[in-house]
Amino acid sequence: MNQIMLTNTDVVVSLLTGFILCLIYLYLLWQTIDVARKSEHPGLILFISATLRIFLLILISLVFSQENLGRFLLIFCGFFLTRVILLKLMKPSFKREIETNEIVYHTAEKSRDKKTNTSKPLLAKTPAKRKKKSSK
Repeated sequence: MNQIMLTNTDVVVSLLTGFILCLIYLYLLWQTIDVARKSEHPGLILFISATLRIFLLILISLVFSQENLGRFLLIFCGFFLTRVILLKLMKPSFKREIETNEIVYHTAEKSRDKKTNTSKPLLAKTPAKRKKKSSK
C-alpha cells in the first residue's frame, strides 16, 4: 500500500465500492438482528455476526484497493458517507414512529394487582405530550 496517485475512474470505483459495502454491511446487520430476536443465544449470534461483518469489510476493501492506499481510504470514505446519508434519511421516520406510538415495556416479571389478582406490566410508558407554546 504505497501508491497514492489515482485517476478519476479509480476515485469513482472506490467510492461506489464503499457504497455497496455499506449497503451489504447494513443488510447483514438487519438480518442478524432478525435472527438474534428468535435465537436462544442472541449475544453469541451478535458477536459472530459482528466479527464476520468486520472481517468481510476489511478483506473486500483490501482486495478492491489493490495495494493502493488512496483507493483503500476512498472505499472507507464511501462506506461512511453512505452510512451518514442513510441515517440522516431514516432519522425523521424514527422520531415520528416514537412520537405517535404508545410505548409499553414488558418484563419477564409482572406485578400482581392484589384486588383483581391479575398481572400487569411493571412499567408502562406513553410518549410525553408536546407543550403548547403560550402566545404573549
